[in-house]
Amino acid sequence: MRQTDSLSFAANYFNYDFNFFKPQLYNLKNIDGHAACEFPFTYYLTALGYKIFGEQLYIQRLIHLFIAYFGTFGIYKLTHHILKDYVYALIIGIIIFTSTVFNYYSFNYLPDIPALGLCLASGIFIYKYQKSNNSQALLLGFILLTISSLIKVTYTIYPIGIVVFSIISILFFRNAPIVQNPKKVILYGLISIVLVVAWNLYIIYYNTVYESHSFINSARPIWKINSEKILYVWDIFSNYWFKQYLPKSVFHFIYVAFFFQLIFIKRGNKKLMLLLGILLLGNLSYFALFYTQFVDHDYYFMVFFPFILLFLISTFKTLQNLTQNQIIHTIVKSAFIILIIYGIHFSRVRVHKRFGAGVDIYSKAGLVINDNKEAIDNLMLPSDSKFIVAPDYCQNGGLFFLDKKGWNLKPNEINIEKINNLKDKGANYLLLVTEDPEILAKGDSTGTQIFRGKELSIFELKP
Repeated sequence: MRQTDSLSFAANYFNYDFNFFKPQLYNLKNIDGHAACEFPFTYYLTALGYKIFGEQLYIQRLIHLFIAYFGTFGIYKLTHHILKDYVYALIIGIIIFTSTVFNYYSFNYLPDIPALGLCLASGIFIYKYQKSNNSQALLLGFILLTISSLIKVTYTIYPIGIVVFSIISILFFRNAPIVQNPKKVILYGLISIVLVVAWNLYIIYYNTVYESHSFINSARPIWKINSEKILYVWDIFSNYWFKQYLPKSVFHFIYVAFFFQLIFIKRGNKKLMLLLGILLLGNLSYFALFYTQFVDHDYYFMVFFPFILLFLISTFKTLQNLTQNQIIHTIVKSAFIILIIYGIHFSRVRVHKRFGAGVDIYSKAGLVINDNKEAIDNLMLPSDSKFIVAPDYCQNGGLFFLDKKGWNLKPNEINIEKINNLKDKGANYLLLVTEDPEILAKGDSTGTQIFRGKELSIFELKP
């Protein structure tokens, strides 16, 4: 459902209005289909790609895949700069490929992947500034981090964490600063945060003006649900989704690494550990603020990945500080390589299962329309005609594949009164994705059938 929303933003830029600040959807439940959510950076790039290559769905997938892999390369480079070890850098760079949610969404349409990729890529540039006082590197790092946070506001915990880290440097490490020119870092960080706040205020204004309720633009905190619901969400998070986040074996290593860091805390990198402490509070705050979203949205876990990877870098740094014995490091590296090989295979099986999933209630309308698309196009219906698609659980699923503006109706909403109400709002055609005689009878009573295909009928609504 959410993926067809993302595709609809790009398609509407391409087909209707290229105004970056006026994103639209196919569904007209909002005024003229206008709706805003995340910063439409990749959607606009996709629409530009359509201009060059035609409306090919793989364009947005390739953009997201490139940004995701750009981020993994960035974390590899950051690890190598910190640890000065290519094998450890490679381990950190590819361990994320053991995650099913990362592998599945990296070649898909959700905005969470480009947000993650840009966040991961920003680290190497900010680190380079700390080592060389290169203002251009700092600027580029915060540009990437800002776009990441604009795409998904939840990633703002990372620029906020860097700002807090820099403030602590000024307040408590004045004689031996832990941040290069902390005032400049704070300035860039505050600009980043202000831009994110400004965009989200614009989203609220835009959605208010166009009476849009397509997306959730507020937190779903843990303290607004009862204890029974809290336990239910936790059960889904820790059992149902758990293996999709990372293999259990990787989680087990993270647990061991946590206790290892506690035991040898004095041998750890103090700067890294302080930053991790700040980011841990940020991640826990995010978890509490969006707790109920973890029931249905496995991709919400990806916000934790930058913290987890930085934590693993810190663990290996502590090990390097503790011993330079190459036998010990070879054993650790070998164990990790085996763990990663197993984890990638573990994830491959689950990703294959996901991509091979059959038709469900959310995808059926869109896929049936897609199967009949050539025949529907041959009807030569007006390009500005408006459709009611039913039954369809996705606000933009069937309409996206139909490439027409309109409305969707869920099964319990299909009635003559509702159809006539939408007809009064401008609906020209009723498209029914069903073989149910009772539902088809409602189509006959409100319009004239002009097309009958496989599991699909189209009725021209009566004046």
